[in-house]
Amino acid sequence: MASPPQKTYDIYATLPAQIAVRIGQGIVENEFRPGQKLREVDLAAAFGVSRASVREALRIVEREGLVTILPQRGAQVTSLSVDEVQDIFEIRAHLMGLACHRLVRALPADKTAELERLLEALQRALDDGDDYARASLAISEFCVRHAGSRRLADLILSFGRQTARYTRLSLSTSERRRQSSTNWSKLVKAVIAGDASDAERTARQLVLDTRDTALQLLIQSS
Repeated sequence: MASPPQKTYDIYATLPAQIAVRIGQGIVENEFRPGQKLREVDLAAAFGVSRASVREALRIVEREGLVTILPQRGAQVTSLSVDEVQDIFEIRAHLMGLACHRLVRALPADKTAELERLLEALQRALDDGDDYARASLAISEFCVRHAGSRRLADLILSFGRQTARYTRLSLSTSERRRQSSTNWSKLVKAVIAGDASDAERTARQLVLDTRDTALQLLIQSS
């Protein structure tokens, strides 16, 4: 099970919010599978917290679309249909394109080196699917958080969490990771060159390529 959170409140999050992060991480990494029931008593024991804290954490994760809470039946990991997965990816693609278009104008000059370091980390992770997925998430979050709109970033990250397990699935082959890495290189180059149109187009294609591969694998396994 995902590592228990520290039983402290900090300046960033309440205890339920910290637990929600751990539950979300477990869902994204397929520790909790689609349709699996999430029992409050089990989670409370695993994390060493009260059931009330777990209950509030589950409500937070429900708002992210990762968990569905059913009356009289409790919480279970949300299971998306193929059509729903396609829909979320397409919305995310357009939002990611918008974010990267804005990133060209909004990125501070002193953050360019950090963007390049994240790209280098992505390229070093090419041989491992899990490492690459984490590196891809890191550079994606950097881009949306520096695009100049917190609301836009929150929307993209929420959709990203809902599709994270499918993103990881789509990056399971070395061929797909190389394709993704090539597009990330193009995107970073466009951002640094100040080409907002190319950045938007490449960012959108990155997400749509992930969608196409994920849907193909989902259909094959159904």
